[in-house]
Amino acid sequence: MLEGKIIKFYRECQKMMQKDLGIGICSSTHISKIERGLTEVSKETIDLLSQRLGIDMKTEIKTYIRMDSLLKKWHESIILKLNTKAENIKKQLEAVALLQMPDIYRSYTLVLTRYYLFIGQEHQAKSLIAEMDEWSDLSPYENSMLLHIKGINRLINNEFNKAIFYFQGIDPTCYNNQEYYYHLALAYHSLNSRVLAYFYAEKSLRFFTEIRSITRMIEAEMIMLGELEQDGYYEPQDTEYQRLIELTENFGLDHHRAVLTHNLGYQKVRQGEYEKASECYKQSMEISDPHTDIYLSALEGYIKALTNQGLKSTEELLQLAERGIALSEEINETIFKHYFHLHKYNLQNDQEQYYHYLEKEAFPYFEKMENVLMIEPYSIKLFDFHMEKGNVEEANHYASFLVEKYRRNDKFV
Repeated sequence: MLEGKIIKFYRECQKMMQKDLGIGICSSTHISKIERGLTEVSKETIDLLSQRLGIDMKTEIKTYIRMDSLLKKWHESIILKLNTKAENIKKQLEAVALLQMPDIYRSYTLVLTRYYLFIGQEHQAKSLIAEMDEWSDLSPYENSMLLHIKGINRLINNEFNKAIFYFQGIDPTCYNNQEYYYHLALAYHSLNSRVLAYFYAEKSLRFFTEIRSITRMIEAEMIMLGELEQDGYYEPQDTEYQRLIELTENFGLDHHRAVLTHNLGYQKVRQGEYEKASECYKQSMEISDPHTDIYLSALEGYIKALTNQGLKSTEELLQLAERGIALSEEINETIFKHYFHLHKYNLQNDQEQYYHYLEKEAFPYFEKMENVLMIEPYSIKLFDFHMEKGNVEEANHYASFLVEKYRRNDKFV
């Protein structure tokens, strides 16, 4: 009985004993049964108990029902990436005393943790995840949502295999938030598993289409297009990028437009069209905050395109690399710091320092972060370097990264 739960909640909030609440109304035994929903109770008794607690039961019941609706809308706004709406609903929820009721609190904590991950407050999310790990008797839905949250947290921290482990534990029969397919696609993309990345991105696209989220549809298509352009048998047309870029312009999605323009620049580098590539990277930087990873990524690509184009002086390119190093250190983006240092040594034509830095600083970091997209190409670089030096043992060490990727368990005669 809902009335019993509400009575118990306010009684405990006011640190009132059951016998004190029931004085002149009913016995403490009867209060206990009411709170546990084990007995029928008259409206008159409920009114008297409510009056003593200083609450209006009808209002509290309406609020309780409204809380469930608000929590669902809050979660939906996070999935749809509606920042302002999510913040407004959070404020509404925080003003309601019933938020601390045990059954509401669990749902609230799950969505709150998802919210913290959404706005980039990983420390708060980590604290709540630790709290939720102590919960018992989770419902199938609660368990799946917690797995989704843990997976996103691992994804943010570049622990891609661990993220996949959590995502794969989700029960889709009870957890209707298929957004997790998108997060699976991101994890597989980061591990350079192109087929699985495309597969899950396509599944997430269908979900985002069903919920009519242009923003999320664009994100899913961005992954799909990115995987296709890695295929040596497929060359994405500019029109595919332009369609998505125009959509981002129409909906004011500057970050997404910066990413797409950056990705088009990468595609132009692969096609050897360095002038167009540098234009794309420059456009991406112009609409990005310099203190973000997308700006740093565009700057790194800009240096690469300009270097291949051969129209800028070494001094100008070194200035760009130094700017990249300074910005990377300022916002603690270690991976980009390594990229820009490698550009610096390459521009200085200091091959000895380049390979020393790659082997002792950059490559160990790529390994630590499980960054397969960087491990594979730089394994080849280091393999070739050591083979040229006649260091066969060292060369074989880097060859092992590629051997493991293509290892098969097939049995041959």
